[in-house]
Amino acid sequence: MFKIVDKYILKELIDPFLFGLLSFSLILSASMVLFELVRAVVMNGMALFTALQVFIFRMPSVVVYIFPMATLLAALLAFGRLSKESEIVAFRSSGISLYRLMVPVVIFGFVVSLLTLAFYEVVVPESNKKVKSLMVETITKRNVKIQENVFVPEMEKGELRRIFYAQKMIGDKMEGIVVSEFSQGRLTQIVNAKSAKWDKAKNQWLFKNGIVYLLSDTGEYKHLIKFDEQNISIKYTPADFSLGDKSPDDMNISELGNYIALKEKMGVEVTDFKIQLNMKIAIPFASLVFAFLGAPLGLSPRRASSSVGLGFSIIVIFVYYVLMFFSIALGELEFVSPEVAAWMPNVLTFGLGYFVLSRSAQI
Repeated sequence: MFKIVDKYILKELIDPFLFGLLSFSLILSASMVLFELVRAVVMNGMALFTALQVFIFRMPSVVVYIFPMATLLAALLAFGRLSKESEIVAFRSSGISLYRLMVPVVIFGFVVSLLTLAFYEVVVPESNKKVKSLMVETITKRNVKIQENVFVPEMEKGELRRIFYAQKMIGDKMEGIVVSEFSQGRLTQIVNAKSAKWDKAKNQWLFKNGIVYLLSDTGEYKHLIKFDEQNISIKYTPADFSLGDKSPDDMNISELGNYIALKEKMGVEVTDFKIQLNMKIAIPFASLVFAFLGAPLGLSPRRASSSVGLGFSIIVIFVYYVLMFFSIALGELEFVSPEVAAWMPNVLTFGLGYFVLSRSAQI
């Protein structure tokens, strides 16, 4: 019988979950994406087709916030309807406790959390890179960007692979370039060139008037090679350099962890990055805590209406994100650790959900 109950409640959760995905997608895409695109089209002359591409690639970063919202709404509406139709009373009269009814809700929230985490890890970093590349290409077509003292480290499987430095960068051209190559933590060669230009057809940089210094295992100078022109494969394109320093949203958990380790070696303050690293896990698991909170909150029959449930969900989510901003501020001020700063909203929300559930179970 319990398996039948689980399937029944899961079925009740799916329809309002899909309704929440659609509703919150429309709300957040309008507020977080469309305004930025209209501004880019009007002020920066972005082509409409490019704007459409940006909109599509921007949506994954919005969806990771929509999943927890939709889960909350699903739990609210599902249990609101069950309460309104007195089905909760019928379940409890047949010996099924309210805690037992929470099992399929928790499973549903956990599955959505894993889905959100996978989305955050795989889809969001790549889509954000595409968005930034499109935005930079639009801007540089109208105004050639000039950068000085461009310094970019390149990691590979957690190890420093290359350090790139350019004295000046103008659009797709660079001057005064030094590239230090590493292998297993050891400096193996240094490339010094007067200038370089991006070869779009070959997807490589064409270095000009340079010297390659080869180093022995002991770090001593071994040999040098002079060249007039030489194609060198570097991970970064002109658009990548124009984006500036990496954003945590552009990296998955492993890449951000390596990035933090590198920044620490360079003596850079990384508290904010550590908070963002923990939030890459905390935000997806907001779906689980919202499911745990939404079900007991939905036991009021007045919340069975889609419009009422949607409005109440927005209020709960607003309070949650205010709490998140507060905890992040505490973390950045180092009053609490990065782990506590990232997970505090989830822990408090889960605690509130347990309190409401225990009160409801006693009635």
